[in-house]
Amino acid sequence: MSTNMKANNYPGLDAKTTFLIISSSIILLVWSYGSSWVDLGPVTASIITYGLYMFYWGYTLLTKNYLIKRLIILGTIAGVLELVTDDYLVHTIHSLVYPKGEWMIWSSPAYMPFAWANVLVQLSFIGVLLTQKYNIWIASIVLCIAGGMYIPLYEHLASGAGWWWYNNNTAMILNAPIYVIVCEALISLSLPLIVWYAEQHILRRTVYLGIGLGVWIYVSAIVSYMIAR
Repeated sequence: MSTNMKANNYPGLDAKTTFLIISSSIILLVWSYGSSWVDLGPVTASIITYGLYMFYWGYTLLTKNYLIKRLIILGTIAGVLELVTDDYLVHTIHSLVYPKGEWMIWSSPAYMPFAWANVLVQLSFIGVLLTQKYNIWIASIVLCIAGGMYIPLYEHLASGAGWWWYNNNTAMILNAPIYVIVCEALISLSLPLIVWYAEQHILRRTVYLGIGLGVWIYVSAIVSYMIAR
């Protein structure tokens, strides 16, 4: 396996797309901070989640961006399967809490698969940039650290916004349990390799990798809770 990926390994990786993905990541953080400050409740989560998801698909369809298309498919499949992980957090270990009165899919708000898809698109794209600049192994380590910091910040702001929160039945940093930080780091660790592998094969393989990522999210949650609760 080559670790020095060239630009032509990622059709769709260009300056315009990079600007849009990085900008959308900043918008998500700013929106989350504003929602935490104003505390308007779950409606603001639905607005930003569906808005970003439709924006990514719209951009993909208009520009025929092959890379972002793969990342959306990968993230959406993993996001749907993450509903199993959410149920584990809500009903098995009784850690995660969602507000009442939302439209739900199983144990999660209806927007949750798309929220995961959005974050996975952003983190995976950053993983691609890191792989381009360095190599896949350095990219994995850096993204592991970055994901371990970025998503818990998002979790902290989500708690302040009333989107979801965690019971104080485990060790916490701000409003994020330590096991969640470990879990998100493990998920981020896998993304550069998964995306690189997806780019080397036909689009159908991305579906299988999305399923694998969804399973890895579940395994990461269980392992992380066992070692860091």
